[in-house]
Parts: sequence; structure tokens; C-alpha cells
Amino acid sequence: MNACIGTPISWLRLETYAVDKRDAAVAKHLGECPACHSCFAQLSDDVVALPTLIVVDKPKKNWLWWLAPAMAAAAAAILLLVIVRREPPPDHVTTIKGGRQVVLGVVRERSGSIRRDVTTYAAGDRWKLTLTCEPGPLVWVDVAVVDPKSVDHPLSPAQLSCGNEIVVPGAFEVTGRDANIVCAVLDPDAIPPRTTPVPGTPGTACMTLTPE
Repeated sequence: MNACIGTPISWLRLETYAVDKRDAAVAKHLGECPACHSCFAQLSDDVVALPTLIVVDKPKKNWLWWLAPAMAAAAAAILLLVIVRREPPPDHVTTIKGGRQVVLGVVRERSGSIRRDVTTYAAGDRWKLTLTCEPGPLVWVDVAVVDPKSVDHPLSPAQLSCGNEIVVPGAFEVTGRDANIVCAVLDPDAIPPRTTPVPGTPGTACMTLTPE
């Protein structure tokens, strides 16, 4: 019998059924239609055509291969954004040996009034420095005052223990009409050498005092 008993099943649908046998309608039709069953038998014996159906994983591999450069580019963009946004610490914050962070503060005394929140000076003001740092070994500190023409060391070096707003012994005045950079140069091992301090370098915390 060469004629189908109903609607013939397409060759592609028969090939799909030959792979997974999950189409119940095809199974029922093949059980009732000798013509379609004969076609299915020929397809099952075709060792050339069937392997071409087993290619379902290849598109996934190609898609991932295409996506990998895009993912790498996105990760690089995020990393670049993080690097660009990372700002250096302010000059009054520094680190010393052992990775301890030190924060410099200033205290101004003017006619008996004491303030910790100002960085402007006038004639007759007296200044003290404070250090806030993590507990640990003692730290040597030397104070330097830098103006456009000179470097002054108004206080004797002192060895201090770290804590919250530890006061550096001694007080000093700032004179002139120029901005002065006041620095605390720190070293846990020895008295720091008296050279011109550079704000932003490890072991050096500085603040700028401006005239009123």
C-alpha cells in the first residue's frame, strides 16, 4: 500500500521522531499507516542523513564564544571605572610602617579661645598638633613648617604612643602673609631626618594654614 491513510507526516518530522521518539501523534500514525511506516523504516536505515540532525549543541558553543570578548570588555570597563574613581587620601592622612594610618589635626588658640575646626591664622595665634592613629609601637614625630622661602622646625622631636587625638608636645606661631604648610613627619624606628617634607608621601601628614 503506497497511499497514506490520512495526512502524510513530513520527512523532517519523521527524522525528529527517529531521534527522540517523543511525538505520540507520530507513533500512533505510524502504527496505523503502512505507507508512512515504510517511509520511517527507510529513514531509520539511512546512516548518512541521521547524523546531520545531531547538531543542537553547536549554536550554544558559537554563542558563548561570541559573548566571551564582550564579557571581558565589560569587566575591563568596570575595573577601569573603579581605578579612575579611586582617589588618593588627603594630605593630612598618611600611613607608617606596619600599615597603620595616621590622621593629623590642628588646634588654634586665639585670645583664650580654642578651636579645632579652622585652618586660618593671624598674628598672635598659637598652634598645637594632634595625631590620631591605631594603637601599636611608639612613633617618633617631628614638626616642620614650610613657607615659600624656608623650612622651620619649631618643636623638638617627640616619641608618642598612638591613640585618639594625641597632642604633640609644644606650641608654635605662624607669621607672615603667605600660606604655610604644617607637617608632622613620622617614623616608628628613629627620629625623622630634618629635610623638606613632601605632602602625600608615606609617613608625612600635612595641613595648610592660610592668613586671614
